[in-house]
Amino acid sequence: MKVSEAIQNARKGAGLTQEQLAAKVYVTRQAVSRWETGESEPGIDMRKLLASVLGVPVVDLLDLPDAPACQCCGTPFDVPNIPLGTNADGTENPDYCGWCYQNGKFTAAGLDETIERNVPFLMQATGYTQEEAVSFLGAVMPTLKHWRDVQNSNVAANLRRSKLYVCPDCGNVVWSAGEVAVRCCSNVLEPLAPVENDGVLDATVEHADGVQRVRIIHPMAKDDHLMFIAAVGDDLVRIKRLYPEQEARAEFPLQGRCKIYAYGKSCGLIEL
Repeated sequence: MKVSEAIQNARKGAGLTQEQLAAKVYVTRQAVSRWETGESEPGIDMRKLLASVLGVPVVDLLDLPDAPACQCCGTPFDVPNIPLGTNADGTENPDYCGWCYQNGKFTAAGLDETIERNVPFLMQATGYTQEEAVSFLGAVMPTLKHWRDVQNSNVAANLRRSKLYVCPDCGNVVWSAGEVAVRCCSNVLEPLAPVENDGVLDATVEHADGVQRVRIIHPMAKDDHLMFIAAVGDDLVRIKRLYPEQEARAEFPLQGRCKIYAYGKSCGLIEL
């Protein structure tokens, strides 16, 4: 799909007019119109902003080639003389190129090194400036299989280590990246044990306009109310305190993969 069509479809899918989208990304309506007619194209960084505002993957707005590509560096396999990666036993690995994967091992230490190594080649192939090439690769590479696997492994480990505590006397909420000794009001606090929301709470979690919106239908009575809603990611934790006779809802900026929790004294910690 052309970038112009992708922007128009994403805008309409988000329920925005051209004027509304223009206001959110700090351009004129005429600029949005030119993008959607194909008269001009937004730069790489603007595409990242558009993707965030419209709630779509940035790769949807990058007009990537249809050819299969290395799942580490993103180089299309139709590039002349590109070697295939090799497994530890010497067999070819169809997911990776030989520049990234040799004898069962990746040749770069991390994502930043892989980006820097590929910038000159992308500049030569596309005419991008160095800044544009870095921005492009920084948007594309994290979506590739190898880096998703690395990220998911790191995030999963961090999410597993996250602990939440609540003081039964004052209601203080404490988060830690792992089990620690927590005291409050002379109480030794134990980490809350989350359970899946198997119909316990009537909750919805929606993603739109670059935010996660959480809404829970709950009586929120003084003697039975939810105390907080939390978004716990790999490197960012946000907690929205809730109070009786208020709506049980929260909004969190999209922060990659995260878990959403709600807590009340009667229901405990529920993973939504």
